[in-house]
Amino acid sequence: MASPLQKNHIVQTSLTSRVQSGVIWNTISVSSTYLLGLVRSVILARLLLAEDFGLFGMALTVVTGLSALSSIGSEISIINTKFKNDEELSTHLDTIWTVDLIRRLILVLLMLVLARPAARFYGEARVHELLLVLSLLPLIQGFQNIGLMIYRKRVNFQKIVWLELVTNLLTAGATIVLVLWTRNVWALVLSQLVSALIAVALSYVFHPYRPRPRLDRGSLRLALSFGKHAFILGLLGYVMIMADNILLGRLYSAVVLGTYVIAYNLAVLPLHGIANVIVNVTFPAYVEISAGQVKRLERAFVRVFATSSTLLAFTAALLLLLGQEIVVFLYGAKWAAAGTILRILGVMVFCKGHATLVSPLLISMRGIARDVRIKFLEATIFLALLYPLTNRYGAVGAASAGAAAFFIMMINRLRVASSLLPNISKTILRTVLSSVFACALGVASATLMIPTLESVLGRLLVGGLVIAIVVSAVMLVLSPPLRLELWRVFSSLNSKRNALATVRQEH
Repeated sequence: MASPLQKNHIVQTSLTSRVQSGVIWNTISVSSTYLLGLVRSVILARLLLAEDFGLFGMALTVVTGLSALSSIGSEISIINTKFKNDEELSTHLDTIWTVDLIRRLILVLLMLVLARPAARFYGEARVHELLLVLSLLPLIQGFQNIGLMIYRKRVNFQKIVWLELVTNLLTAGATIVLVLWTRNVWALVLSQLVSALIAVALSYVFHPYRPRPRLDRGSLRLALSFGKHAFILGLLGYVMIMADNILLGRLYSAVVLGTYVIAYNLAVLPLHGIANVIVNVTFPAYVEISAGQVKRLERAFVRVFATSSTLLAFTAALLLLLGQEIVVFLYGAKWAAAGTILRILGVMVFCKGHATLVSPLLISMRGIARDVRIKFLEATIFLALLYPLTNRYGAVGAASAGAAAFFIMMINRLRVASSLLPNISKTILRTVLSSVFACALGVASATLMIPTLESVLGRLLVGGLVIAIVVSAVMLVLSPPLRLELWRVFSSLNSKRNALATVRQEH
């Protein structure tokens, strides 16, 4: 029989293995999602007009707004709760699924009621028709198999990744067909519905759990205890993501909003990739690590932070220097105005990415209530900057407001991380400063190399290569946690390769 110490070692080894596997599988998922999303966005941008993206963006502010205002934080309550047995987990899953389905039915009715007022608010009659069709979206999404949350809770991402791969591939194919068929904004609307239908159908293929209508009082009380904070988080998150779209759509036109949407979506595509890999894996892992294992938590956070900071420095440097070239190369000269916006959003990507890395640590250690208070302050700062800058400078002003707000947000989140784990506060600060220096040096070095290059593709290749080399070299020299993490990865791969070779020899 294993001693308590041995049992603890077994749990640690198991968690480490699951986290490594989760990072690998999520990286595969994000990479494929990024590539498919990029191909999809390129085709859409080349075949549709800025007005189409603007109209869809207007409709989307209503869809996401209602969804945020009715969120009950089901994912957090499932992951953050330790259930006594499978029956208790099943009861909770069924209750969450039932409540969420009811919530989404209400959303459908609200969208139907608000469709015409929203069209009048934006001064675009076509928004009314788009919202009538999009009202089906929350209802379809409500039938997704909640059993997938079991995989996330147990840090088991292999099946989830395969589900996302197949869903993204089918959705990309369907979107291309729709845009070639319609050549207008309806391709964007219908692709949302098709994507939801595909995701729901495949969710029952990839997990054997079968939810059924059930309302358990205890499970409902537990969910609502998270829900009161999740509601505020959803509202604040909506403000941070959609307030700029609403203001641009109201003050300017669908064309201006469409140009901004193209730049913003391109900027956050790699950011979402990095954040999804990290947050999806680290949050359940941080929750599983007990409060008494602070040293272990410190080591885990530092390794994740150093690696992610390097990726954010590289991404920000690319956008800051080559934003114009990226837009023109991918989307064509008609979208050149989005290039300036994209370069400004490079700062936002850097700051928002670092802030996002702290969120799973904060929630796992201090709960969701602390996160709500911090995000309220951040949203207030964003709104204070957004209107004056957007009113004066348009889309460029909106991007600048986002960059400034997320800079303040990053500083605040890093301060919180240092207070939670004071033993590594200097390491966190050193990593961020190293990342800033690597980004700046990468931009400066590439700037010296590309002035004589007239080809857009040439500037992208040379500039991107120089940035990659400089950022990687600087971070390897200045960040000991990054060197340690790379050594661990290579050692793990080498051990697995040796073990595989031994098995082959034995056979």
